[in-house]
Amino acid sequence: MANGYALFPSREKEVSLASLIFLGWLGPILSAGKRGDILQSDLERIETHPTSAFFPSPDADPKKDEDCSSMRQMARDTSLRTYLLFVLAVILAALTAVTTLCQPIIIGALVAFLQTESHTSVGSWLVVALFIDFTLLNILVAQSTHIVDQISFRIRAYLTYRIHLRSLEPATSQATSSNDAESAKVTVLANVDVTQAVFVLKVIPDVITSAIVVGVGAYLLYNAVALVFLGPLLLALVSVSVPIALGNKLTKSQRYALEATERRIRSVGQLIEKTRSIRMAGMQAVAEKEVLENRQIEIEAMSLYRKFLIGVVFASDSVNGLSLLVTFGIYAAINGTNLDYSTLFTALSVISIMLGSFPTFIQMLPALYEGVVSWGRIIAYVKPKVRLAERHNDATASNGLIHLEKQVSVLAKISEASLAWGNEAIIHDASLTIKKGTMTVVTGSSGCGKSTILKSLVGEVRISAGTIQLGTKKIAFCDQSPYFLAGRTIRQNIILQRPFDGALYAAVLSCCCLGPDISRWSSGDETIVVDSAGTSLSGGQRKRLALARALYHEADLLILDDVFTGLDAKTAREISTALFGPRGFVTERRQKMAVLAAMPLETIMIPSSFAHETLSIVEGMLQRTEAIEPGQHPSIIDLEGPSTVEDNVDSIANSRRQADVEETCLSPETEKAKALATETTPTATDAAQSPRVKNQQFLMRDFGNYMKSFGVWNLAVSVTATCVVSGINKASPFFLSYWTGKYQAGDYSSAPGFYIGMYSLIVGSGFIGTLVACGVFFLRMIPQSAVSIHRDMLDVLVSSAALPPAFSRRMAQKLSIGQLQSRFCASPSTSAPSAHETFRFTNDVNVLDLALPLAVLNSTWAIAAVLASMGVLAAGSVFTLISLAVSLFVLYFIQRSYLATTSQLRTLQIASQAPVIGTLRASCDGRATIRAFNLQDSASSTLVNQVYQASKSAYLFRSLQSWLFLVIGLLGGGVAGTLAALLVGLKSKVNVGWAGVALVNTITLGSDLKMLMNWLTLLEAQLGVVRRIREFIATTPSENFRAVDGASPRIEELLDDWPSRGEVVLRNVSVAYGDHTVFTDASIHIQAGEKVAVIGRTGSGKSSLAQLLFGLITKTGGSVHIDGVDLDTVSPQLLRQRLVGAPQFSFYNGQASVKTNLDPGDNHSPSDVMDMIRLVSVGLSDSGQPEVMVDVDQPWESSRFSSFGRQQRLGIARALLRRSALYVMDEPTSGMDTMTHKAMIHNILSTHTSSTMIIVTHHTEGLDMFDRVLRVDEGKIEW
Repeated sequence: MANGYALFPSREKEVSLASLIFLGWLGPILSAGKRGDILQSDLERIETHPTSAFFPSPDADPKKDEDCSSMRQMARDTSLRTYLLFVLAVILAALTAVTTLCQPIIIGALVAFLQTESHTSVGSWLVVALFIDFTLLNILVAQSTHIVDQISFRIRAYLTYRIHLRSLEPATSQATSSNDAESAKVTVLANVDVTQAVFVLKVIPDVITSAIVVGVGAYLLYNAVALVFLGPLLLALVSVSVPIALGNKLTKSQRYALEATERRIRSVGQLIEKTRSIRMAGMQAVAEKEVLENRQIEIEAMSLYRKFLIGVVFASDSVNGLSLLVTFGIYAAINGTNLDYSTLFTALSVISIMLGSFPTFIQMLPALYEGVVSWGRIIAYVKPKVRLAERHNDATASNGLIHLEKQVSVLAKISEASLAWGNEAIIHDASLTIKKGTMTVVTGSSGCGKSTILKSLVGEVRISAGTIQLGTKKIAFCDQSPYFLAGRTIRQNIILQRPFDGALYAAVLSCCCLGPDISRWSSGDETIVVDSAGTSLSGGQRKRLALARALYHEADLLILDDVFTGLDAKTAREISTALFGPRGFVTERRQKMAVLAAMPLETIMIPSSFAHETLSIVEGMLQRTEAIEPGQHPSIIDLEGPSTVEDNVDSIANSRRQADVEETCLSPETEKAKALATETTPTATDAAQSPRVKNQQFLMRDFGNYMKSFGVWNLAVSVTATCVVSGINKASPFFLSYWTGKYQAGDYSSAPGFYIGMYSLIVGSGFIGTLVACGVFFLRMIPQSAVSIHRDMLDVLVSSAALPPAFSRRMAQKLSIGQLQSRFCASPSTSAPSAHETFRFTNDVNVLDLALPLAVLNSTWAIAAVLASMGVLAAGSVFTLISLAVSLFVLYFIQRSYLATTSQLRTLQIASQAPVIGTLRASCDGRATIRAFNLQDSASSTLVNQVYQASKSAYLFRSLQSWLFLVIGLLGGGVAGTLAALLVGLKSKVNVGWAGVALVNTITLGSDLKMLMNWLTLLEAQLGVVRRIREFIATTPSENFRAVDGASPRIEELLDDWPSRGEVVLRNVSVAYGDHTVFTDASIHIQAGEKVAVIGRTGSGKSSLAQLLFGLITKTGGSVHIDGVDLDTVSPQLLRQRLVGAPQFSFYNGQASVKTNLDPGDNHSPSDVMDMIRLVSVGLSDSGQPEVMVDVDQPWESSRFSSFGRQQRLGIARALLRRSALYVMDEPTSGMDTMTHKAMIHNILSTHTSSTMIIVTHHTEGLDMFDRVLRVDEGKIEW
């Protein structure tokens, strides 16, 4: 919005008192929303009210509260200002109750005035009193709501902050080697549980108001009908007791539903994060099935909850009708025909205010139970666990490990320690002492526990026995999967919180061979790292950047976890020499530091100046082994060997070059898909920055789309029943007025029993209608809609086209951080974990499950109630319709500005919440790195800023809602005052009975209008979710089209035995990501049955070549044929069914069995699966393969295959179990030592001797086992 900042308020507290009372300070934002677009940048410059979206104040230190075992103790951490605000909200709630109780007194006086000959001035003052009462009541309600919103935003921010802090704490008994479960739990806690927990605070003022109104109202009712008042009072208590009686079951069902949601989010997260691996492995159907199964479990868990809701809604909607029936039935039975208008309308007005808020309050009780359950889940998560120090009575550092008492030489000491992930022990009885000037290398087979030893020193592993003591806090850790600070530059990710030292910085860049990479980037080391996974960097660059960060910190203890895996041999050799050579970076600092490394011995040169120790892990036991001599360098990067890698490879085959690891993350998209995904796809942020649209049209379109998902007949039955019930509720007082009028006129022809019976029939009809409407809605409409929309979302996600990280790398140098986040976090197919898509499947689906359906149901009830109320007012005085029409006219124009603004704020709110979820998930994934470098404060600071910015749009949105309710209430007060004035002025011509009904209805009209606008506003806000989902479904580019001009249309059917030979032909193929060329005019011919190795430098395009065969990238020219079939004519799904791929990172269904994961099609017997497991378990143990004894029918989560190395092996097994003429494997032996690599390659090649095999590898050993070696280098592919 042009010059929009000048139109926004800077601080809420700076406005006048009148503007503060009537929320007039929101005027500029309403005008801005009506005139143009509101951008996130506009809100970033606003400083909202200091109590609105404020994080815990400096006096709130959660670490002071070591035992947050209750809600009260957790709330104690918040600032004094929050308590004062809460006290003010309670006072306003009490005053609201007082003004509410004045209404029946004033209405009773007006009815009495209409029946007597009192002076007109009395009536005039009663009209003034009624208007003032309505005005004060609505101001008090608006201010109370506004203050409660301020409190809720503070508490929400605080709870999110505490959840984040807890996610960074040391490992517990629930910790696992995979962070998927932890990320899913944190996502649900911060998004779903926090929202429900905060709701508890919002209900408290309503409870106080209701308690006062019911108590005093009971006394007023006693004065009117004597002891008959006990009837409605007892019914009110019974109606409240229904959800209370169901409380335990509601709580359990809600807990089961949330746990089911966590499982679904976990499976969706894997589907988002491992898209390419899933597709290359042909596991799309398995991954989708896992999500759908978890979704079905979630729906079933929520169905029980919905059945309870039917009882709650029935109790809430029936209490008013039953109360009137009981009150006047008993009164008539006791007093016979002694019933007059004064008694009737006083009782009606008192019951209206007593029970008017009861339906809403009773329907809030399930949400209140949800909040209590969420509070319990949050407290259980953030409550500090028993620390190791508490068992050993020693001082602990911030990472929870025991510190030695100022010992100079010993940096770490592991004493008879048993280390476990969760309840599974990985390492047993390990002892190790690390001193300055020493180098310790831990070796072992894949999955043996090397990383477990290293991560135990940064608090990531549970210590089930023994102790681990640290003599330093200065630890630098280089993880296998590097973590980066998203939105920060390359330089910032290296130096972190340390001062910049130019000489040191240049040295570490040189050691890690990063100089050439940085020089090629237009922004140099100011290039932005897009996300925490570093997807804007290649795999080798991520490894080297993480190593540079560890070196720059010059820590006392340097921990390196397999840092050379993924680097080509030449680069690994240069880095190893630069670090550990005679004048290496680490060698020259050996007196100040120690090195603990986990890696194959052939990848590291141990300097002769280092005291060294070599350990191996065999069957969970840490053992000393015979080390290579200091200074000796193994053959793969032997200093005495060939001077270049090319020479080493030439000794095996001419024109071959060394191999490297290239992560499978590189994959392009079609030009059309890229244009759609990066330009026209309306993400949350882009939508806020697009030209303003007609919000009412969008609202109606979204509403229509959503209604279709319910089913026509279901919708017709539910709406009809709702309208009938509303008509009965509003018409029943007329029958009571008719009954009273008969007796007051002296007509006693009908006994009280007749009227009681007729009224019972009317009320009973309303009960039946309520049950029908609720039953159809909760048991049929909601499940049908939730399942169908989620299925549509999932289908689009599974078939979406992929955005290339290479494209991200180019764009990262050109776009702002905000643009980067909106483009690459909002795409469902980004290779990195997508915060926006996770948020979509968490928040949006949660809204679809309950919040949006309830908004639809209650909006329907409210519309019917308001229409009926208008009819009742017209019956009292037709002239009232004039003021009502004027009010509706004013409301229409107010609503236009309101919707134009709130729709934009809601969109911004959704867009700004996704980064919060992304930061929480990233912190779980990078916890080891965050803790090692003491980045907890930095990570928390990032979260604080994101929550604060997200709270601005949400706070303004809620403030506008409070303002709208105030306006509606004042308009309702105007209508009530107009009606009262007309009745006083036309006293002689007024039917007292109908006038009384109309006056009583002014009480319910205000609540009906507020309920209507409340639910319509919530409906409008929630329909934004439908809009996001529909835009996601409609505009997400699919992989089912090609961008190459003139491409043949896809066909779905091929010969059943295709491919039968496995012949691969590339003719003049070119692939490029944006302006980056991968290879051009490549023409190769791989004969059927050939075994081909693909080698090349990092980023040369090896993995791109592999992915090209699976339709994961799109070429810019040329053609690819397999057995004579052009792949452009084959659908990607069919292609992945016929070819067999083994990606570097494998996907597994944690809930399925081991056999189901390895043999999804159930084409092999358990013995065949075990044979294949034995085949790929080569090198795991000197004394045998532990996997041989595994039960293939046990769930994957309970198996021993959690480590990357073992998953990698079983990924090979899964591929080899499938039958095909063509197998493509991407780095199947990455991370294995030379001997194991050669044995594994031999087993792979000998399994399917007649099939064609294309294997991408970085190892130079074992190339002689292949028929030919294909080299990818500098845009060329050649033999």
